[in-house]
Amino acid sequence: MRLVVADNDSDALDLLVTDLGLEGHDVVGTASGGEAAVELCRQLHPDALVVDFRMPPGINGVETAGQVRQEQPDLRVILYTNYVNATVASGARKAGAILIEKGNLRALRRALVDAPV
Repeated sequence: MRLVVADNDSDALDLLVTDLGLEGHDVVGTASGGEAAVELCRQLHPDALVVDFRMPPGINGVETAGQVRQEQPDLRVILYTNYVNATVASGARKAGAILIEKGNLRALRRALVDAPV
């Protein structure tokens, strides 16, 4: 699966890229912010976007998911974040994203393969 991964924490981004690569996914682009992730999705047409929620100073992961899904409705978007609460969950649902708590790599792997778009 071709992926774009976005996280403003470079260590978390590197770990995620390594783990997803070991799982056989092709990380075709990485971004440290939401705007860059949207642009990469426009250019690269990945199968999925894995995005953090909080990526200051720009748009957050829910806003990123909403923009990307508006332009590419078949793109699978996974919000992979430490900020798991009712507000973020509601925003993720409205944006058409799947919410996974950061650190749960098994759930992330499963969501990439099994979750409906």
